[in-house]
Parts: sequence; structure tokens; C-alpha cells
Amino acid sequence: MTKAFWGIVLLCLVATPVRAQEWRAQLKADAVVIRGGKMIYNEVGLYKIKVPGYDSTQVQVRVHSEAPLGGLVSRDNFVSLTTLMFTMTFVAALSESYQVPASRFLQGLDYTQLKTAIGTPDLELNLVMTNEGMQFEVVNTSTGQETQQTQTCAQVFAK
Repeated sequence: MTKAFWGIVLLCLVATPVRAQEWRAQLKADAVVIRGGKMIYNEVGLYKIKVPGYDSTQVQVRVHSEAPLGGLVSRDNFVSLTTLMFTMTFVAALSESYQVPASRFLQGLDYTQLKTAIGTPDLELNLVMTNEGMQFEVVNTSTGQETQQTQTCAQVFAK
């Protein structure tokens, strides 16, 4: 066997426990922080987009969500609603801009969570939940365009 082979084996053995510990620590960490009487969720990530027929690109996104602690929304539903709102908005908006079905867009999407933002994120997605309703805001930081949608809880959850 060559030295290169044993070097690769050693690298795999050394690197695997480090990566294993990273995802384990991430799974054990709380996604929600309690501060000032609010549940707060913050995340920054880098999306790499490779849709056939289009140039590859990267989009850095900052997600911020908050709701009153002990209010109408439980901690579990806070995380669930935050994830649902941001995922649906991001995928729908970008797949529409690429003019491809969301399923095709998702196939070319890769996400890397970042510990902190690298400069200014390209998009900021903000969700504020209260006992009365929700306000969802999308900010395109490169153009300064802001879009807000505000709905009562009855409007959001009415069937």
C-alpha cells in the first residue's frame, strides 16, 4: 500500500470524529434564545444555487424571528412556523425568478449554515409573531427593496 493511501485513511480517521462532534453539538444546541421576554431565532446561511441552464450563484440569507415568551405561540410552533414561512418564501420567490418548478430549483440548492454573517447578507427574512398575528418582511439588501405582509392569526390559520 502506498503512503498516500495511509495518509488518506489517517485523515479520514482524524477528521471523522471532529465532524461527528460538530453535528452532535449542533443537534444538542437550542435553536431558540430567550431574551427580553421573547423567543428569538437567528440564523445566517449561504445558499449555493446551481440550476441547469443558469449561471451558478450564491445568496447569503439572514433569518430573524421573534415571538413573546408565554404568548399564543408555543416554542415548538414558533420553530415550526419560522422554518415553514422562510422555506416557502425563499423557495417560491427564487424558483419563480428562475422560472423553473420548485422541485427543479430544490435539486440545485445547497445550504451551508454560517456562525456569523460575511459582510451584509443579500436577503434578510424577518418574522414577528404576536398574540394578534404575524408580520413577515423580506429585505433585499442590494436593492433596498422591502416587502411586508401583515396578517391576523385568524387570517393565517383560517381554513
